[in-house]
Amino acid sequence: MKREIDLREQPKGCSEHPLIRLGREASSLKPGEELRVITDTGIIPLEAVMLAARRAGLKVRETRIEGELAEAVLVRPRGRGG
Repeated sequence: MKREIDLREQPKGCSEHPLIRLGREASSLKPGEELRVITDTGIIPLEAVMLAARRAGLKVRETRIEGELAEAVLVRPRGRGG
């Protein structure tokens, strides 16, 4: 299953920093689940997304940059034998 988080805009009523939201979403992934992250590199650089992913134990499956729009697909690795 692939989830998605868009860091370009704050949801109404949300005062958390986008990287905090990303960290929470990333930590809730189960083994094998994917998270598609969309960001504006002028606000949250792709490198910051990738660092947050590594800190959460996720692998970066793919990245794409078009102008200031960047996307990354992150995945929680499956355990041994999975």
